[in-house]
Amino acid sequence: MLSLKISELTKTYANGTVALERINFTTEPGEGIVLLGANGSGKSTLLRCILGLEAATSGEIWLEGKQLSRLNSRQLRKMRSQIGMVFQKFHLVGSLSAFHNVLHGALGRSTSPRYWFPATAPTKERKRAMECLERVNLAHLAQQRADTLSGGQQQRVAIARTLMQNPQLILVDEPVASLDPQAGKEVMDLLWSIVREQQLTVICTLHQLEIAKQYGDRIIGLRGGKIQLDTAIDRLTEKDLTMLYQSSQNLSQTQIQDRANVHSSPTG
Repeated sequence: MLSLKISELTKTYANGTVALERINFTTEPGEGIVLLGANGSGKSTLLRCILGLEAATSGEIWLEGKQLSRLNSRQLRKMRSQIGMVFQKFHLVGSLSAFHNVLHGALGRSTSPRYWFPATAPTKERKRAMECLERVNLAHLAQQRADTLSGGQQQRVAIARTLMQNPQLILVDEPVASLDPQAGKEVMDLLWSIVREQQLTVICTLHQLEIAKQYGDRIIGLRGGKIQLDTAIDRLTEKDLTMLYQSSQNLSQTQIQDRANVHSSPTG
């Protein structure tokens, strides 16, 4: 199982915006981590830096004890092939079948043109693609165009495509944000059952606090690009969440009130 270590990770954009500031944390194999935070807190940027879609300004990312910035292009490609990504917007090719989209998950293992088309893909890869669709309960829709599927079905195809990679670490960015509550619950139930079944490490960004409490082992809360809290789910308090989502002005007022309460408390 893939271990991940983030050390002093900082991302500053050209306009001076600091998206991430000195982020530090380590994952345990098989751990389910939920990233919480308001819009603009840096959650998605962090995932994109881990995956390599964004280049960090400073700091380091370590996978399996290997410092990514020191790997050559071939080593980096091999390492990143072990990371699966499930996006909020699915990123499927709508004109292709569900099966064809899932098959593309094998491209991380080979750039051969054979893998682009079901008719030319190796038999074992075609079999694996069907197994992945079966795992998300969509084998019966394998030949249906992706753009004719419901939102929940498309997200399940995206999960199947990720499984096709045989990942050890899965990054998930707001997987239920585009879905109705029932479809969202079905997707989260499915995703987490796969994670537990295969003992994968998952880092999932969410807005919905109740969903986070239901599925996460550990909560990492971001606020203004910094880690505001990092705690086991059973130790999370309502005060933690309030502090995480309050504006800077309201936060300052809360802290002042907390200090006033402490000073006015009887000692004994």
